Amino acid sequence: MTLLASFNHPVADAQHAFRRILKAMSEPGVMVSLPMQHGWGAISPAATAVLLTLVDGETPLWLDDALHDEVLLSNLRFHTGATVTDRHDAPFALLHARSQIDPHCFAAGDNLTPEKSTTVIIEVPSLNGGLTLRLRGPGLMETRAIAPQLSERVLNALRDRQQRFPQGIDLIFTCGEAMMALPRTTQVEVC
Repeated sequence: MTLLASFNHPVADAQHAFRRILKAMSEPGVMVSLPMQHGWGAISPAATAVLLTLVDGETPLWLDDALHDEVLLSNLRFHTGATVTDRHDAPFALLHARSQIDPHCFAAGDNLTPEKSTTVIIEVPSLNGGLTLRLRGPGLMETRAIAPQLSERVLNALRDRQQRFPQGIDLIFTCGEAMMALPRTTQVEVC
């Protein structure tokens, strides 16, 4: 078992990361940096920081096969106590950029229990240089353009978003030490 570092200052760094994640969720498309220099196994420092902040023994994770390795699993268990579960029960899911999994296959919650939806974290090659997405909705004073490098499957899922609020999937894109989010309330036009 190879154990890697967690946050340098666990309480302060987790609080800082949580505030940065909240900023990204409340301001769709804004890129934020997270306090982690090294990732676990094949995942980025940003994805590692998100997992350290949001998953624990009561908050399991679904893990894409492409990211499923012993280094990640042993550090996830040691530092967070989180378990890996099937995708229908997962409050969080971690996908590789080239994953063939459709984000719509995860739980979207329902009108009575929207909190039972899945937040899907997708490791991407870059948060720039992809197809332009135009964002509108809560948290945006005006239309915002972003261009993360997303797979065709994720772009199709964004084109076909059909859940109605309060149902839906929240998306987090991670790369290096940065992340951005597209909450379920964000209307996305793929250009």
